[in-house]
Amino acid sequence: MYNYDEAINLLIVKFPSLRIIYEDDVDYYEGLPYLFYESIFVKYIMDRIKSYNEIELSFIFDFIEDILSNGDERIKNLVEVSIIESFYYEESFKEFNDFLSKFYGILTAKSVKDCLFK
Repeated sequence: MYNYDEAINLLIVKFPSLRIIYEDDVDYYEGLPYLFYESIFVKYIMDRIKSYNEIELSFIFDFIEDILSNGDERIKNLVEVSIIESFYYEESFKEFNDFLSKFYGILTAKSVKDCLFK
């Protein structure tokens, strides 16, 4: 089971290029996984979306689905609030909604759908 207290470490292990960003500003991000996921990981995802990097997007959404399947309640909330809600509230994501939906797992799709009806 994935633990909220390990959320940043989990992310930088799965996506090593994010480690450099974290380590360059560790005092700013340490202990603030919502901030790191929202400001850094969402931008990382958006860059892959804009370049239509389907291999990387598949890896990203497998990661999201895995956390939603195997995470504690706090880390699931972190993913839903910082990532999934960005898909709904950020204008830049809206134009890619149909493209992104093919990468969603069952829980990710449910979370996106739930967000639409909040």
